[in-house]
Amino acid sequence: MNGLLERIVAASGVPDLVDILAARLSPTDLQSLLLEVYDRRSSARSPADLLADYEKSRFFGAASLAPADAAEWEAVLSASAGDCQFLTLSPMAPLGACAVVAPVGQSWSVPTVRTGEVVSDATNVLALEAALLRRAAAKRDPKSQDIVHLATTHRVVRPQAYAKPGLLAHFALSAMVSAGRDRGSLGFEAAALHAQIGAWLTAYRRYFGPKLRLGISYTLPRPGNPDARLEALRALAEAHNAELIEDAERPAANGYYAGFCFHLLGGWPGGELRQLADGGMVDWTAKLLGNAKERLLISGCGVEGLVALRGQGTA
Repeated sequence: MNGLLERIVAASGVPDLVDILAARLSPTDLQSLLLEVYDRRSSARSPADLLADYEKSRFFGAASLAPADAAEWEAVLSASAGDCQFLTLSPMAPLGACAVVAPVGQSWSVPTVRTGEVVSDATNVLALEAALLRRAAAKRDPKSQDIVHLATTHRVVRPQAYAKPGLLAHFALSAMVSAGRDRGSLGFEAAALHAQIGAWLTAYRRYFGPKLRLGISYTLPRPGNPDARLEALRALAEAHNAELIEDAERPAANGYYAGFCFHLLGGWPGGELRQLADGGMVDWTAKLLGNAKERLLISGCGVEGLVALRGQGTA
């Protein structure tokens, strides 16, 4: 227990307070307790308190992203993504939507009183949707080779206090997932990469125009010989006139991701390439469905960053 919790427990006079709240109360009882607590706290607040919080907190307030800019990008992405199914997600997800399947703590998401959490990463919610679709497909055909491609653009909230200035607590995230069954010889991975990275690069070309430089940075800690993933990346780079860059030192390849990850990069002539999208293989659907044969490729792209980069090219 850290120092802050020790102080809180000492002040409460209940030595096992955390254990009671975390384990002894049922989820519904805990929800009822917290609802009462926050009802009392909200009744004690004044309109001035409300306005002060809205003005000062980085979690609140209107986004700088204009609705027209967001709609334009979403239309371009939707037109570029082939058979990918676009979803509109709830602002909330089950408690642990990220922490249960990914190597991140619950502090990465904002929990709610009603045993849920505010969506902090739309790819995790798309993974839940994909798991349900994969489970239904497996009931029809246990060896189905069909790939589920899902996408969304969703405003997410992330509570981490980043040291880098300018990073937002809430922002629009375009996300994609491709879920399916292992085909052997990295066949699923190659097919998913063609569909997903191909959609991103096509959308970038349409959104930014032909002058934008594109790049694909990848990390393959233990590539095979031949490696279908690398072959797919080479074909994509050639088809979209993108630079292919190996990043052998990226720790996330064997941390957050399951052995393979990539960045998609973009920049104007004479400038540096900057990150547009981040993605890679994860084991989330394998965990959700209890089946080691399940595979999942995810990727995400911050919309505010795209709009800002586009403005630099037209300035």
